[in-house]
Amino acid sequence: MPLPFGLKLKRTRRYTVSSKSCLVTRIQQLNGEFVEFTLSVESTGQECLEAVAQRLELREITYFSLWYFNKQNQQRWIDLEKPLKKQLDKYGLEPTVYFGVVFYIPSVTQLQQEITRYQYYLQLKKDVLEGRISCSLDQAIHLASLAVQADFGDFNRYDSQEFLQKFVLFPIDWIQDERVLEDATQKVALLYQTFRGLSAPEAEMLYMQEVEKMEGYGQESYQAKDSTGTDVTLGSCLDGIFVKHKNGRPLLLFRWSEINNMSHNRSFFALELSNREESVQFQTEDMETSKYVCRMCLARLKSYEQQLNTCFVNSQPKPQGYMMPPPQMHYNGHFTEPYTSSQDNLYMNSQNGYYYHSQTSLDCPPLEYSSGGRLRNGSVYSAHSTSSLTNPQHYLQPSPMSSNPSITGSDITRPDYVPSHQMSYLYQYLNIIFHHLRSYIILLSSSQGTSPLLVSVIISISGISTSLYI
Repeated sequence: MPLPFGLKLKRTRRYTVSSKSCLVTRIQQLNGEFVEFTLSVESTGQECLEAVAQRLELREITYFSLWYFNKQNQQRWIDLEKPLKKQLDKYGLEPTVYFGVVFYIPSVTQLQQEITRYQYYLQLKKDVLEGRISCSLDQAIHLASLAVQADFGDFNRYDSQEFLQKFVLFPIDWIQDERVLEDATQKVALLYQTFRGLSAPEAEMLYMQEVEKMEGYGQESYQAKDSTGTDVTLGSCLDGIFVKHKNGRPLLLFRWSEINNMSHNRSFFALELSNREESVQFQTEDMETSKYVCRMCLARLKSYEQQLNTCFVNSQPKPQGYMMPPPQMHYNGHFTEPYTSSQDNLYMNSQNGYYYHSQTSLDCPPLEYSSGGRLRNGSVYSAHSTSSLTNPQHYLQPSPMSSNPSITGSDITRPDYVPSHQMSYLYQYLNIIFHHLRSYIILLSSSQGTSPLLVSVIISISGISTSLYI
């Protein structure tokens, strides 16, 4: 089995980490913890990102990426298609890499996995505390109260103002007055009481839904100059590319649907719009900045188009399955074929209730559901399942055709597989008449003393006649 990241196993069954062929990468996660990965010098950023996602048990990886500080102390997202070591050696201020959200979404309800929502919550809380998302004092108090509930839960010892002062609840460079900070912390302690009973995922969801409405959500900005040489803030957001003028002029927004293409030439970044013949150009600090801005804006445009396609597919009506009515055949009111639903035995009573417990691992003790379903390593146990391996179950009798491993679905529909002795409705009808006739002959023989041998001969002749007629 080949080792990851191009490591080669020698005949001694050992491998050594050489500085020439391997790279030990230090990555900071959103919770502040550092992890290290041993990579090949040729490993791309995508391989490193997948290693982090595997450690976090994260499947929705498309929203996340890795970034670093360049030599100008600016945040730069890694090009996932290129080797990580070359990018850090050429542009990086330090070898440390950071994990974070690169593509924001209009609504956090789109996130499917709980660990994805948790990582997304950590990113939004980081954006608020570092001042990238603007908020008022009341909004900051409300968000801080939700964060305390999400991070600490229902505990009386967190009610005190002294305990809350140990944690960063508000933007770092936002409140300078100690009296205002003390008053805001006291309001957080009081408002926190109103969120008692909320689980960590519920409080995190309320926090994210509040942040996604605020100014600065999902934005990344750069310093540039417009065509007149005026200093502007050029950036990308969920709706498109925006331009902020420092002289108080209204915000200029180029929506993603209006942008046909983007390009860069030396230090210039250009937009080709569908409603304009001439392109709109901006001048950045240098050629590397214009190249980076163009790459990130193109990536965000692609993400926007993918979200549109996803929304379009989800908005399409799903085909409705057709359920055949129960087959009932009446013969003079004496015979009715019973119909039994295939779901009659779906839920089976037991001492544990209707459902059985299931866990993602068979070597771990049973979990307490009061923890909100989250393990310490970030994984999430599965919901209740009817296919548990740890509880006795009653197995249903399988269907002879569907459970036969030697018959595939394609074989069932083959013409040469269809049996030639299918029962016609006439045969079913005569078969029922034959059963009634046999019962009548037996009843008549018992009442009039007819010889049993004669009765058997009559029944056999009736059955043979019915078969020959069919």
